Amino acid sequence: MTTADPYRPTPARLHNAILGGKDHYAPDHALATSLATNNITPAITESRRFILRAVEYLIDQHGVSQFVELGCGYPHAPNIHEIAGGRNDDLTRILYIDNDPVVAAYGRALLTGPNRFFTDTDLTDTSAVLGDIIAVMDTARPIAVFVSGTAELISDAPAMVTALTDRLASGTWMVFTHITDDVHSHQIHSAAETFRSAGIAFHSRGRDEITDMLTGYRLVTPGLIAPHRWRPIPSGGVRALSTTPRHRAASDLSAYAAVGRLHR
Repeated sequence: MTTADPYRPTPARLHNAILGGKDHYAPDHALATSLATNNITPAITESRRFILRAVEYLIDQHGVSQFVELGCGYPHAPNIHEIAGGRNDDLTRILYIDNDPVVAAYGRALLTGPNRFFTDTDLTDTSAVLGDIIAVMDTARPIAVFVSGTAELISDAPAMVTALTDRLASGTWMVFTHITDDVHSHQIHSAAETFRSAGIAFHSRGRDEITDMLTGYRLVTPGLIAPHRWRPIPSGGVRALSTTPRHRAASDLSAYAAVGRLHR
């Protein structure tokens, strides 16, 4: 049986703590608290809000009903299947992928069900990831792949995204966020060092490198932008997370977000 180490923070539990979840331990909470005055915290929470808006956008505007979340972390309501299922439950198919063994145990217990699937595949094994997608998705219909709060934790994330893109079908959607050190660089560098001191690898990236990772995708308006500025919606409903206030200025968050469609 997989057990959690309560003495060392993990990326999934830290993310859960920042978002106001309950699936974390004291070291995760302490690390989240130490980051609370840092710009990285609102960047993470607004990135999650963006993800929820992107699900609704893809369903309402493009008829997408199949979603793959890479590095899903602990279930944290509202999850993608809750947003998508509430709008078109009969057609919705969701695949969650995360290779943290404890997250996998939670995921299999809480995220599986009719047309919901979970695998513990290593995200850097893009052949295996693609195999998971093909195994459970109807490849004749559009699929959206979500990479949010994930690429920062992988040293060779650009290579991973490129390798996956090279094998995805034309027409696949990519929903992407990434912490950047272009904005509030001193705070982000400090946060990255805090992550590393806690044993968590963290890699912020600049706009040019993030843009390169999205090569091949035609980004929908407004393109690559701070997550809270991507098609903002008034407060309320499932789109709202209660952990932090919304931000209005386009330049005050250290993150980028985009939705794009793959064209060969």
